Amino acid sequence: MDLQNADYEVEFRCHFENVDEANAKIPFLASCLQRRTDWVTTFYGLDLFRSGYLLRVSDIFTGSERKYYIGWKGRDIGEFANIRPELDEEATDGIAHSLILEWLGVIKTALNPQEIVPELERSGYQKFMSFQGNDFAGYYEPLDIYVKLMSCPVLKWPLLVEIEQMAKTEEDAKECERNLQELCRQMQLQEYVVREEPPLLLYSQIFDLK
Repeated sequence: MDLQNADYEVEFRCHFENVDEANAKIPFLASCLQRRTDWVTTFYGLDLFRSGYLLRVSDIFTGSERKYYIGWKGRDIGEFANIRPELDEEATDGIAHSLILEWLGVIKTALNPQEIVPELERSGYQKFMSFQGNDFAGYYEPLDIYVKLMSCPVLKWPLLVEIEQMAKTEEDAKECERNLQELCRQMQLQEYVVREEPPLLLYSQIFDLK
């Protein structure tokens, strides 16, 4: 069962050796990357993750501003792209009536930021992995796509470009997937595509080696 009112994230990503190679393959990349974000993301609930869901808590730094989010993603229903219902809730100043926490069966009343992780862990959702990196992100209007250049040194592919669209319904998400697959073909990016999302790449590196 997924969260109601969650939008669908539809995305594919490509790995590159360096920024110059990324810019050469995606000519509009440099011009639309306007915002830098530094982040630390921690994942909770190993059994939940292994069943296809994702629960994360993120510290987001943009310049001198820090924000705090709790995020949820449903199961991936994509074939070429990753398609997941997704919801992020800001908890910088605390959170009340969280749909994510309610879905998890954690709590329905207000929590301040310092209470969120202890409450998750008390409810059985323990921390099991964490990583950090930075993004340069933007929007490319001619193709109606969101673009993100992600740098995360601990991953197998430390430099990734994500190309994304958002949809309100599963039907619209499948149409976005077709659009992105055609874009990938037109730009001849097939050999660069990474099907695994960054959290799964991290999980594989940590747990498959044990």
